[in-house]
Amino acid sequence: MRFFILLILIFTTTTASAAQKISIGETFTLHSKIIGEDRPLSVFIPKGVEKNESLYVIYLLDSQHHFHTVTGIVQSLVDYDQIPKTMVVGVETTNRPRDYLPAINGEPKTQFQKFKRSKWPDEGQTNFIKFLNDELFPFIDDKYPTYPHRTLIGHSNAGTFALSALFNHPNLFQNYLAISANGWWSYDETVHNAKSMADKNRSNKRLFISVAGEGSTFYTGTLNLLSNMETHKPTNLAWQYKQYPNHTHMSGILPAVTDGLTFLYTNYQFEITPALAKYSTVSALKDYYADLSKQYGFAVPAPVGTYVDFAEAQQNNKRSQEAIITLKQFVADYPKHSYSHMKLAQAYALLDQHEKSLNSYLQGLKVAKEQKLSADIIDAFQDMVDRAQAKLNANAKSL
Repeated sequence: MRFFILLILIFTTTTASAAQKISIGETFTLHSKIIGEDRPLSVFIPKGVEKNESLYVIYLLDSQHHFHTVTGIVQSLVDYDQIPKTMVVGVETTNRPRDYLPAINGEPKTQFQKFKRSKWPDEGQTNFIKFLNDELFPFIDDKYPTYPHRTLIGHSNAGTFALSALFNHPNLFQNYLAISANGWWSYDETVHNAKSMADKNRSNKRLFISVAGEGSTFYTGTLNLLSNMETHKPTNLAWQYKQYPNHTHMSGILPAVTDGLTFLYTNYQFEITPALAKYSTVSALKDYYADLSKQYGFAVPAPVGTYVDFAEAQQNNKRSQEAIITLKQFVADYPKHSYSHMKLAQAYALLDQHEKSLNSYLQGLKVAKEQKLSADIIDAFQDMVDRAQAKLNANAKSL
């Protein structure tokens, strides 16, 4: 993987030309009959996604403030195989209290609830939930190839919405990233929601929750929630909490999104333990993603880098033949990926199997041309082919 990234860094460097505008994503306007207004949307698809390739989906609230930050982080995490290929759907908000804050049951119990009742006495989040489920999700799923796997990112009041959605509408998302959630709503509701999560047998969910250095109810409310979740262990919920005391309410978004997405997609990563590297075959990797596919309800492909890391771990344990088998599986699963053929060719070369190495380089060159990769990358593959041919010729002469 590192070698391939090096190739990309080298071969995508071009001579400076006339200035061009850089655009990130697409923008749409979706009219919501449920809310009765137009909703601005921004959609980002990471570089490197092939046509008709299915994507995981992140729904980002308050995208008018956070879209560029989050999409930059997502692109970097995708590039380095920390998360799967994931698109970002940014939803701009026109009325945050109306859309995000839960309805108040009975009399207000906190100063925050009293303020909301005085300013927006009839507003809750019911229509926004319905907008997401009935209008936005179908719009995105019809327009793009998506997996049935959604992650929600919410900050401040939108973080409160993310927690409320987890407690009260658990079928909407699989992952929840709640950053500096406002309070929590009230202590009574905290206890009630924690108990309800423990009582219900839900499908597997993951939650990352954070606060920055805001103090006050941002901190105490979050700790109250977490302590109650520890007391009433939620069923099928994995969660992680982090505090960023040296960050402000706004700057805490950057580390929280990076750490949060890495945690939320932790099970996407196949952990290569020393025992697996020393004793196991590629079947362990395949079985892991087969089990994950059953859990998610759709086929989860093993990441490209996982095959390479596993093969290198096997090679480091002097298991070169097992590494060849792993890389053959890599080629079988990614036949249209020139990188898979290159890595197999390199493994053959380590065993002085130069004819097989040459054939794999030739196949990689063919795929690179079919994929219409850049001229520099194709030229690099041609150099690899030439060197492999020269090595094969030299060996033939020495016989």
